[in-house]
Amino acid sequence: MKDKGFGTLITPAISVLALLAILFATGCVGWVKETVKKGDEQIEDFDTCVSAGYPVMESCPRQCRTPEGQVFIEDLTPALCLSGRGHWNECSSRCRIEHSSEEEIVCPAVCDALCECGGIAGLSCPAGYECRMPAGIADAMGYCVPSGSGSHLSGEGAYDLASRSDCMGAGRLNGTPYYNPKTMTWWIDLQPFEEKPLCHPACVVHEDTGEVEINWRCTGLLPPQSTS
Repeated sequence: MKDKGFGTLITPAISVLALLAILFATGCVGWVKETVKKGDEQIEDFDTCVSAGYPVMESCPRQCRTPEGQVFIEDLTPALCLSGRGHWNECSSRCRIEHSSEEEIVCPAVCDALCECGGIAGLSCPAGYECRMPAGIADAMGYCVPSGSGSHLSGEGAYDLASRSDCMGAGRLNGTPYYNPKTMTWWIDLQPFEEKPLCHPACVVHEDTGEVEINWRCTGLLPPQSTS
């Protein structure tokens, strides 16, 4: 009887090692790196979550989770965007992309740093991301979001929450809700009863908690007050 022991075992072993090498090279291995929390730092995004010492999931993209269950996703970088054949735009607009076929929607003059995809050039996204584009438009431009990051709260549901919130005491809802997958929030432009200089307010609905707040989105510097 022929001895198959060594030859039979060595081939699967080489295959497993090769697979692990590929996964580590692409940075898509789902192991968790535990660190120690340092101080009572306010957690606002992926970077502050990591610096506070919370565990990081080395996935694509990387994620950091707080003890309360909040998950913060690492931002796309220009280098990562270009490596996936996307187009990095420091002053793009989620609102203009999502409502490109709706001429009645007036988007705020606010820059969003986005990895753009789709379009006539057929731009794409890096591993772990998918292209979000407006429906029903051929060759539409979109932007890259983490795969599977669709909202569990509909735009209509977010609008309903906003219409029953303190936002109504500050202004009138104006336009269609648009979703920010990075912060898991719905944004609805707000026409304020009292204008603030250089501000473009929005009513913000948090998907995970249902909380609603006003973000005034003020930009630039106010002119100096006259002392005369």
